[in-house]
Amino acid sequence: MTSTKPIGLLGGAFDPIHYGHLRLALDCMQILNLEEVRFIPCKLPVHKEKIFGTAEQRLSLLRLAIEPVKSFCVDDRELRRDTPSYMIETVQSLRQEFKERPLCLLLGSDAFLALDQWKAWRELLDYVHIVVGMRAGSPFLLTEVLTNFIAQHQLNDAEDLHRRLHGGIYIQNVSQLMISASDIRSQIAAHWDVRFLLPDSVYQYIQEHQLYGYTHDI
Repeated sequence: MTSTKPIGLLGGAFDPIHYGHLRLALDCMQILNLEEVRFIPCKLPVHKEKIFGTAEQRLSLLRLAIEPVKSFCVDDRELRRDTPSYMIETVQSLRQEFKERPLCLLLGSDAFLALDQWKAWRELLDYVHIVVGMRAGSPFLLTEVLTNFIAQHQLNDAEDLHRRLHGGIYIQNVSQLMISASDIRSQIAAHWDVRFLLPDSVYQYIQEHQLYGYTHDI
């Protein structure tokens, strides 16, 4: 049992980082009273066919995006590994670093629906809580396996995320922002203006470095 504020963990390709990622993190931090949220960019994702931005570019975009929020930080441990980015190895590493601190892995509902495809996914709860960010109106069609997984571990009181170091699943309603990195990349490649989908500083970096097919005639 513990009374220390949890640390939130948000992993992903962030290719590029956008307001959907940022709002999920901010909602969870404020509603669940998290100490901080660590953004963990992956180097070699297992379930994506391709990464478009380099590790250095995605890291730069991420740092620009989170700069205004003092309780957001970047954790680059996956970028420093040469192996594929398995979340189970990341949370094991974080647990070694934060032995007495609750850890909350923040997942959008779409990511949670694919959880049973992850390496050693059941073992995640040996190290962290899982917080599922639910957006109103988004489909949440669970498999029987995931339905049973939630039933076995669901927490109904957010304070349990503070009282326990790991082991629970908590479902939290978050802002409805239906934004995806793949849509942003497609719009940039089609010479559309993607302002208001991501921070201005991020868009400026994309323009300056001509990422994702950006050209100056947009």
